[in-house]
Amino acid sequence: MKDFIDNGIKKIEEGVDTISSSYEKHIRKSAIEAVEKRLELEKINKDEVSEEDFEAMVNDETKEIKAKYSKRVSQGLLAIMGIDFLLG
Repeated sequence: MKDFIDNGIKKIEEGVDTISSSYEKHIRKSAIEAVEKRLELEKINKDEVSEEDFEAMVNDETKEIKAKYSKRVSQGLLAIMGIDFLLG
């Protein structure tokens, strides 16, 4: 029985790690695309930007995307709680 529970816990932890990794990859990809689009709009060639500067821009954009996602999740939870409160 203990092995069954331990295996279940391990699978849950692996699932959480997989979701977390996938989320981080998605956020980073979105951030890179946003930075490249911004550079294109400002007519700056990506080759003109140093690797450190590009990485700093991607990190800043990553923070902004995470903040937007957090805000959306919070709003969704509050909406659900509000609807739940109204339904009783």
